[in-house]
Amino acid sequence: MRNSFLIFTIITLLISGCVSPKIHNALVSDFENTQRNLSNQEKENLKLSDQVEELNANIRLLKDRIYVLRNDSIQNGNALKLLQAKFDELNIAYDLLVSQNSRQMSEKAQETKRLLEQLDEAQSMLLDKEDELNKLSKDLQNKERELNKAQEDLDERSARVRELEKIIHQKDSLVTSIKNKVQKALTGLEGDGLTIEQRNGKIYISLEEDLLFASGKYVVNQTGVNALNKLSSALVSQQELEILVEGHTDNVQSSGRGAIKDNWDLSVMRATSVVKILLKNTGLDPLQLTAAGRGEHNPIATNESVEGRKMNRRIEMILSPNLDDLYDILEE
Repeated sequence: MRNSFLIFTIITLLISGCVSPKIHNALVSDFENTQRNLSNQEKENLKLSDQVEELNANIRLLKDRIYVLRNDSIQNGNALKLLQAKFDELNIAYDLLVSQNSRQMSEKAQETKRLLEQLDEAQSMLLDKEDELNKLSKDLQNKERELNKAQEDLDERSARVRELEKIIHQKDSLVTSIKNKVQKALTGLEGDGLTIEQRNGKIYISLEEDLLFASGKYVVNQTGVNALNKLSSALVSQQELEILVEGHTDNVQSSGRGAIKDNWDLSVMRATSVVKILLKNTGLDPLQLTAAGRGEHNPIATNESVEGRKMNRRIEMILSPNLDDLYDILEE
């Protein structure tokens, strides 16, 4: 800058010696302007120099910062490598987990499908069971109604049974009472061809032939008449009794002479003779008595012995209580 100013001064001096004042003044004016410009330029240069120094300082700071950052970058790079390695490991693990998850999800999907199918099947079965239960419930209601009806019928039957039992007990009591009367009336005859039994709600009176008839005859002897009169007196007013008189014989056939042709005739006529004697007592109702002949067909002992044939030749009287009231109850 100083050399330029010196050269400019010399040139000015040289020119001033040979130029006009006007030119001189112009040159001086240019010089002054140039000098001012130089001064401003110097100021500007100083300013720029300061800025350069400031920039250099900033550059040094930046270099230091770059060094630090470069070191940090190296460290970060190493950390990045570690992180990348870990990332790769995690990525591998992730892929493995994704693969396992996909497989598990597939298995779960299949399991879910199977469970849904089982659920549908279970629901279908449940609906079937529900329908079956409803049907069973209806059947149960019907059965309950039937049971209630059966219970009502059973109650009615029980009442009828109790009534029957009461009547049967009354009949048994009546039969027992009549048996006692008959035994009392025929005292002394039991064991001499007369037996009296009570079984099945009836009284069975058995009179052997010798007590009533001569052999092969059907007319009752006096001993028999006396016994039958006593018996009729014991049965008077017993309107509840039905009296069946049965004639029985052994297997020895009749001679066939006279009115008696065979054992049927003999058994029937003997039974009829007994009934006629009983009916001489007007206290007995003829409708209570029935005469029947059994011939030799209902023996109570063997016909191979004298004693057995004697037992088979008999009159049986079966005294039965009238059971019409029982039948009425049974028919209800």
